[in-house]
Amino acid sequence: MDPAIIYIFKFYLLAILLGALMGLEREREKARLAGLRTFILVTLFGSICGQISQVGPVDWIVPAGMVAITVQSAILHFLRMKQEFPAGLTTATALLVAYGIGVLVSFEQLVAAVSLSLATTAILYFKPQMHEFSHRLSKRDLYAIFQFVLVAFIILPILPDHGYGPFKALNPSNIWFMVVMISGINLIGYVILKLVGHRWGGLFLGVLGGLVSSTATTLSFGRHAKKAPEFSLTGAVIVSLASAVMLIRMAFLIGIIHVDLLAELAVPMTGMFICGLIPTYFVWRKSSRLEVPPPNTRNPAELQQALVFGLLYAIIFLAVSAGKEFFGNKGVYLVSLASGFFDVDAITLSNARMAETGVLAVSQAGISILIAMVANLCFKLVLIGLIGTWQMFRWAMLCFICLALPALLMFVKYF
Repeated sequence: MDPAIIYIFKFYLLAILLGALMGLEREREKARLAGLRTFILVTLFGSICGQISQVGPVDWIVPAGMVAITVQSAILHFLRMKQEFPAGLTTATALLVAYGIGVLVSFEQLVAAVSLSLATTAILYFKPQMHEFSHRLSKRDLYAIFQFVLVAFIILPILPDHGYGPFKALNPSNIWFMVVMISGINLIGYVILKLVGHRWGGLFLGVLGGLVSSTATTLSFGRHAKKAPEFSLTGAVIVSLASAVMLIRMAFLIGIIHVDLLAELAVPMTGMFICGLIPTYFVWRKSSRLEVPPPNTRNPAELQQALVFGLLYAIIFLAVSAGKEFFGNKGVYLVSLASGFFDVDAITLSNARMAETGVLAVSQAGISILIAMVANLCFKLVLIGLIGTWQMFRWAMLCFICLALPALLMFVKYF
């Protein structure tokens, strides 16, 4: 067979598969406007229109095809309304997307076509969860999301990329990039937390707590254990798991900024993660696994929180630079110890950035980050002791000691 014909049929086959992917999801709906066959035909129609527009001077064919799909969907929508069927615009809009995906396939934009079809199918499939999520969001959450868009796409591009102040340590663009990165990661975890609530149990909430804020998770479940002492073991499991998952979050942040530093920390952080999970598992087996309320966390995309983190990051970056200049390694480690009690993100990012620019040696930055992590564990343990129960404190202390043990062994090696 002619290779050109095989080439054309390959794209038509992809169009059929992508149309079927979306159509299968719509086929589940009882009162549907279009199903499997319609979506396949619409995607094929888009590919045909795209092919025709490329072989002759008929640039109008693609927009004309979209108009045809729109008119046909509008007519069907009107007829359904007259027959008192539930009328929604979701499927009609999805048909337009399917047509556009077919056109993209004909123009060999395969990555975009596959990505859009997967995203569209997910949007259609998770309709109940998305409706529930929209009802869970408060006005404050919506404002915070708008503010994140402002922070990421309007403020960041216009900031100067130069060092200012003492030691040229304050770079507005770098500081704000760190703000955007932390806010974005926290926002993803927060959205998942809103979607899931408490339905998937305490272990999953512990994982999400580590992604959003292990300190806020510790505070929330410590208070809950104080009100309901029978929850103490479950609370200890959740806060220990959140602290272990925090290591994965830290590794991800470090890897984005400086891969060599991540390689330096790979062994101790992996050891901390595994050593922390072992006692957490045994405490979980011992716990009664009561129903768990979602942790009370603020939306991390709020502009106020972004500004506070940016200020904290700038202060710590400046403090580490000054400590290095005036006191050498001891100054860097003291700053890490002090800042770890309040926020481990800022000190981790600042040390990773300084290692990436050569201000700190990779080994020095690695030890500094481990010090901050251990300090943060100590702070959370004190927090549990002050607001939680004695039983929760004892079991959390066991897990935290195991979690910190590999880092403590690294300190013995270096000091």
